Amino acid sequence: MLAWDTMRIDPAYRERLRSAGLDSMSRVLARVDGVVAAWSRSTETLQIPGSGSDPGLFLKRVYVPRWSSRWRGALRGTLVGLHRGHAEYLALNALRWAGVPAVRPVAYGARLVVGFVAASILITEAVPDSVNLTTFAQQLAAGERTLSLAQRREMLARLAALVADMHAAGVSHGNLFWRNVMVRPAPDGGYEFFLLDAQPLRFWERVRAPRRWWLRELAQLCTSAVPFTTRSERLRFVRAYLGNAPLSAALKSHLREIERMARAGRPHEDRRVWMNRLFECWRSRLAQEAARSGPGASPPVAPP
Repeated sequence: MLAWDTMRIDPAYRERLRSAGLDSMSRVLARVDGVVAAWSRSTETLQIPGSGSDPGLFLKRVYVPRWSSRWRGALRGTLVGLHRGHAEYLALNALRWAGVPAVRPVAYGARLVVGFVAASILITEAVPDSVNLTTFAQQLAAGERTLSLAQRREMLARLAALVADMHAAGVSHGNLFWRNVMVRPAPDGGYEFFLLDAQPLRFWERVRAPRRWWLRELAQLCTSAVPFTTRSERLRFVRAYLGNAPLSAALKSHLREIERMARAGRPHEDRRVWMNRLFECWRSRLAQEAARSGPGASPPVAPP
C-alpha cells in the first residue's frame, strides 16, 4: 500500500535529533527506549533523557490505526489541512510568539497511507527541573514538598496572571488542565510555569461562543484544582485572573458557569489524575532501576 513520511525539524535542533536517533519518521516511530511519560489508547509520550547540560526531549506519537478514524480525521481537515503534530507545533509557537511561556517544539511529522494520516509525531524540548502541576500538587499532598500559605497564594496569582495575559493576547490553549502546565523554581525564589499540549479552539468555535471559550479554560484549570485546593482558593484564582474585580452580578454568573463546567469535567479528570499518579510511580521505580544498572544504562520503558 502506498505510504510515505513527512517530517520538519527546526534547523537549530537537526544535529541534536540526529545524535538522539530522532531525525526521521522511521526512527521516531521505531523508538522504544525512554521513559513513558503519558499513554492512552491512541497516544503515547516518551521522555528521552539528555546527557550533560542537555535537558532532554519529549516525543509524542499519535496513532490512527483504524480506517474509520482516518476517514473522520480527513473529514475534519487532515487530508488537506494539519495533522495533530503539526497543529500542536504551530499552537505552541503561537503561544511563544504571544509572550506566553510554553515548551519549545523542535520537530513534527506524519506517516501517510494513500494520503490519510496513519501516525503523527511532535518532539519538544524538556524544561529542566520541572514537573507538571498535578504531580507538584500530589507531591505536596504526600509531604514530599512544602509550601507556605503565602507561597501557595503567590503561585495561584502567577498562574492567574499568565492565563489572563494569554487570553488578553487573544490566544487560546484549549486543553488547560494542570497536567499540561509545567512548574519549576524561578530565579526570584518563586515558581514559574510553562504550557504544553496546546489544542486551541477553532475560529468558528470562538465566534460561536465568544464568552464561553475563556470560561471553559478557567473551568479546566479549576477541574484539576478541586482535589488539591479549597473553594476559596479557586475563587481567589478566578478573581486574580479578572484583576480582583468586585463581585458583581456578571462575575457571580461567570463563577457559577465555571463551577458547573468544572464539576461536569471531574469524572474524566479524576481518571487522568489517577493515571498521572501511576506514571509517577513507574517513573520513580524506573529511575531507581536505571541507577542500579549504572550511569550508562538506558532507562527501561514503563509498561502500558
